[in-house]
Amino acid sequence: MIRTLVPSVLLFCLPFGLYFLWLGFQKKRDAEEAIDKRKHFSWIAIVGFVLAIGGFVFFTDFRGATPDEVYIPPSYKDGKLVPGHFAPPTSAPPTSAPRTPAP
Repeated sequence: MIRTLVPSVLLFCLPFGLYFLWLGFQKKRDAEEAIDKRKHFSWIAIVGFVLAIGGFVFFTDFRGATPDEVYIPPSYKDGKLVPGHFAPPTSAPPTSAPRTPAP
């Protein structure tokens, strides 16, 4: 959850940081001009929101398993942690269907 949330929050805050940097450079360059800071915040919030949504889409994991795959939970083997993963179903013959002998 944190790995998904942090990049999106950073992407949302990026336009605000760039705007404040721009204001700092403007203040040094044009000290006599008054800048109306409030009118830019709505556009910055919209751009930040679009970047955050884009970050959610970009960092989404689309490598899901197919419906017939089985989840194997994490386990220890030989003192090492084996991460959880999806595996194809076992190819064991179904037990519910009786086998008929060949004539």
